[in-house]
Amino acid sequence: WNHMMRALGYSKNMKPFEELAHRVPLDFIESIKPKESLVLKQAWLLGTAGLLPSQRSQGEFSQEEEIRESEQVWQSVGKGAETMRENDWNLWRIYPNNSPIRRIVAQSYLLQRYYDRGLLRGMLQLVKETPLIAGHRWLEDGLTVVGGGYWQDHFDFDVRSKTRISALLGKGKASEIVVNVILPFAFSWGEMAGEPKLEEKALKFYLNYPKLAENEITRHMARQLCLEDTADFTACHQQGLIHIFRNYCRE
Repeated sequence: WNHMMRALGYSKNMKPFEELAHRVPLDFIESIKPKESLVLKQAWLLGTAGLLPSQRSQGEFSQEEEIRESEQVWQSVGKGAETMRENDWNLWRIYPNNSPIRRIVAQSYLLQRYYDRGLLRGMLQLVKETPLIAGHRWLEDGLTVVGGGYWQDHFDFDVRSKTRISALLGKGKASEIVVNVILPFAFSWGEMAGEPKLEEKALKFYLNYPKLAENEITRHMARQLCLEDTADFTACHQQGLIHIFRNYCRE
């Protein structure tokens, strides 16, 4: 839970997302019933984050029905909660689709998707049931959140796009979470819980996962090591470059 939340924050909002995960533990947010409780989950996460319209610098209540409902729910359940502040988050100079508001909403959809099993068991079962051949697509689909309704065309509260915008959590970000969080966790869980098949499968996925999008560190390390062609690299190769950078070059 902590690392999934951290992964939603990119570099600029990792710490705030970790703090939010600490303030809203997984066992608590999953205890919210009934199953049709998406609005309640969103209200708890956004309200604790201090990112509802009434909590922000303007201090205004949105006039849009979907948001009024979240505000009303938070007013009834959030009394006495220790909330974060708008200033704890980096809301400026980030790609609109990556806004923490949209990522928090995406996480609420994932919690709903894996409501029956729980997020932990749901992620482990996803790895167990995914076929090895082209399995990365299955794993990404298990985390992709298209979203609907209000968030199909909103970057933020009361900030509408003229066209339908991309998924709340697209395949690119989903693949990063799979490689950085889900597969290492599933491997460790299999080792700890005495499930060698899960351990072996997670490792196979990890070693053969297709290359992710390049970033500043992987491009820098490719130049440093004179790697002229990285077309055949896997995500594991990229993780190796990042490891060398963080544990040797940066030191």
